Amino acid sequence: MHNLEQIRAKNAYAVSVNMQIKGKQGGQVVKKLPPLIINHGLLAVLAYALDSSDGYQTVFDELAKHLADSQIRHLPEKYEKSCVGLLKYLALEADSKQLKLCTSEALAWFNYARRLVKKEV
Repeated sequence: MHNLEQIRAKNAYAVSVNMQIKGKQGGQVVKKLPPLIINHGLLAVLAYALDSSDGYQTVFDELAKHLADSQIRHLPEKYEKSCVGLLKYLALEADSKQLKLCTSEALAWFNYARRLVKKEV
C-alpha cells in the first residue's frame, strides 16, 4: 500500500512523461497555478482555465485524473475526469469541506507536478 506522497508523486510523474502543454508558457503554467489557487481559490482558477488557451485546462485535466484516482477519491466517478468535470462537481455538488479537501490535495499534487513537468524547449 502506498502513502499519499507516493501516490501524488506517481501521478505527477505520469503527467511529466506523457503531457505536452501547449501555449507560449508551456510547462511554466504548472508553476503559476498554485499561487493563483491560493490567492483566488480553486473554483475561480478552474473557471479561468476553461477560458484560457495557455495550457491551464490541460493541467487541470491531469489534476482531475489525480483527484479521481482510486486511492484519492476526491472526484466522484459520475463526473468526467477533466477540468469541466471537476468544476461541475465542485460548483454543483461539493460542500465546503469537499472543496477544501480538493484544494488541499490539488496544492499537494502541484508540489510534485511543478518540479517534474518541464517547459518544452
